[in-house]
Formats: sequence, structure tokens, C-alpha cells
Amino acid sequence: MKLFLGGVRGGSPIADPAYARYGGDTSSFLIEGEAGERLIIDAGTGLRLVYDRLKAQDSALRSVLMLFSHFHLDHVSGLPAFPPLYDEEWTVELAARVFDDLSVEDIAYSFVHPPIWPLPLSEMKAGKIFRILDAESMEQAGEFGGLRIRWCPVHHPGGSTAFRIEEPATGGSLVIATDIEWGESSDEEKALFERFCGTPTGTDLLVFDGKCGPDDYEPYRGWGHSTWLEGIEIAQRCDVKKLLITHHGTDMNDEACDVRDAQIREAWGEARLAKQGEVIEIPSSPEQQI
Repeated sequence: MKLFLGGVRGGSPIADPAYARYGGDTSSFLIEGEAGERLIIDAGTGLRLVYDRLKAQDSALRSVLMLFSHFHLDHVSGLPAFPPLYDEEWTVELAARVFDDLSVEDIAYSFVHPPIWPLPLSEMKAGKIFRILDAESMEQAGEFGGLRIRWCPVHHPGGSTAFRIEEPATGGSLVIATDIEWGESSDEEKALFERFCGTPTGTDLLVFDGKCGPDDYEPYRGWGHSTWLEGIEIAQRCDVKKLLITHHGTDMNDEACDVRDAQIREAWGEARLAKQGEVIEIPSSPEQQI
């Protein structure tokens, strides 16, 4: 299993040379299974790089599963221009929890529609499948080819979802938890998420929202984001092997990211700041360093 980081920013995308090394696109992750499965988590502006990678692959497969953590703009803004939606040879499956009594189908058709976007989703040529992630799929893993998928609700304004992807054939597993506020989570929410990360065993990789540093969290309390130090503490308690911190703020240019990355590495040698465009093998080979 491979993880491709299409976008690791939060809030809004940034096109500026000072942000080139860590990337300026917002959240989008591609998971590639050993059997050719392609699973996307979130459709921020990083979805354009995800598509570039899909396009470059020598594969006759013209289908993809897209999971949404939630529907804030920085996690869906790449969806309307996603080229497979315009191609009748493709099938795009979209899945998410219900938010504010709205399904993923409700939200997708209202968002990809005039006046927000000139061409309605209903007129795009791809085959479209919509699925609701219900309580049963939270408790019992769903299957997508050789991948197993579970989800967990996490604390964020309006709600958000973490995903755990496992590949029994290789023994690989990862959790992606972008947009989670640990400091405002209840004891019940914390216990649920830690069980999610640690059951049946700790994951090979945790990708965690660490927008804030431990000393600058208070101005952002209630915004729905955590600190990188909280990510380290969770990873260590849950026997996670490696940690990537994501959802970098728009104030974090490459120079600031270098400083934060050094702080994270000093705090725990198995953790660092995520960079757009990276490909990570899961489980990692002995020589691979994250």
C-alpha cells in the first residue's frame, strides 16, 4: 500500500515560491493498494496532483473511491474540476457520513452546480455512485478490493471523520485524521479515537492535524485543530510507528515549516511535518525514512 500526499494545507491554497517545498495545496490524499485499488480521502486543491498521479499510471482501471472527512471548502474545492467526472469511461464513487441531515449526494449536487460551478454534476459524464457511511460501517470494516476501511467521528465544528485503512495482504495500516481538535474533545471522544488508532494494533502511520504549536493554540481554540505535540502524545500512547503532521496554516511558509519540523523531530524521532507530493510505502521498508 502506498500513500500519496496531494495536499497538506488547511484553510486556503497558496501559490507562492516561499511555500514551494512543503506545498500550497489543501487536503487530498491518495491510497494505492497492492491490487490496484485507488482510494482518495478529501478533495481539496491537492486533488489536481492526485489526478496527475492517476493519469500517469499505466492502468486500465477507470474507477476510484472518494471518502470525505467533512465538507468544509478546503476539503472539497478541487472536486468540481476533477477530470474523471467529465469522462464517461470513469466511475467515481463518493462516500461520507451524513452532516446536518445532508448526504454526500445532497451536498455534491448542490455544490457542483450553478452558480457555484457552471456545469451541474448531473450533466457530467462519469458514472457516479453515492454511499452513506453509517454506524454499521463504523463498527465493522467495509471492504474496497483488498483494503479494509473503518471510520471514526472526531471533534471539529460541524463534525469531521477520521479514516483507518488496512491492507491484510501486506499487513499495512494507516489512520488519517485531519481536522480534529483534541483540546476541545470530550473524554469519550478521546477514548474512541485512541481505540480507533490502537485496535487491533497500533497503525504503521498516523497522519494527524497539527495546525498549531503547543504555544500558539489558544488563539485558535474552537477552530477545530490540534497541536503537533498532542499528535505525538496520541501516537506514542497508541503504539503508532510513524507520525506525519498535516493541515499546515497559511502563515507557515517553508522557513517556518522548517523550524516546526525540527521541533517535531526533536520531540520524537518518528514524527515530522508532511510535505506535498510525497509517496510513502506502508508498511515501510527498513531503509525508508519518513
